[in-house]
Amino acid sequence: MVDCTSTGNTIFIALGVSGKPDSQPMLWLKALIAVLVFIVGNVFFVYGSRYLGTLRRFTLIVSFAIQTALLLGAAILVQKRIVSPTLDRQIPIDWFQVLAISLIAFQAAGQIVASRFLAFSEIPTVVLTVMVCDLFVDTELYRRPWSSNPKRNRRLGALLSHFLGAVTAGGMAKETGLASGLWLATALKACITLGWFVWRRKD
Repeated sequence: MVDCTSTGNTIFIALGVSGKPDSQPMLWLKALIAVLVFIVGNVFFVYGSRYLGTLRRFTLIVSFAIQTALLLGAAILVQKRIVSPTLDRQIPIDWFQVLAISLIAFQAAGQIVASRFLAFSEIPTVVLTVMVCDLFVDTELYRRPWSSNPKRNRRLGALLSHFLGAVTAGGMAKETGLASGLWLATALKACITLGWFVWRRKD
């Protein structure tokens, strides 16, 4: 598979110009497709959310339901071995693998768009390096009590969640295969979708 964040994929595209890496000559094409799909996803979720009303319960339910369905599609492709979890060097590019990458990239756009409309810009959701910098730039990083700096708390919580999520998914993939991590992500996204049904309305 390939990284579905724009930063990592941009590097892969740049390396592809010079024919690197040698072991994966078509990696740049997968990265380019992922970036383009991510951009299209941003346009879709931004304008779709604005059309429906960015902070309406219905809009958030639809957005996260779409994200869940896309992750479910990717999980099924891997689970059914339609997509190979490993690189086959005999095939220049596996288009089913590209399809799975596109599904994940598109839903990632919905995730980050939702975080912006919900005004949680301190949590990038898909890139951690910016969040680490913002954490230490915060002049009130050590402020007490903890409730006095909610942005710091959310950044720390997000870093810890990403780390634990990566460890958990990595362990599951090692024991039961790549699909297990996608199933876990799908289940968590489905829980968020259901959570919007009961979230308390703020007038």
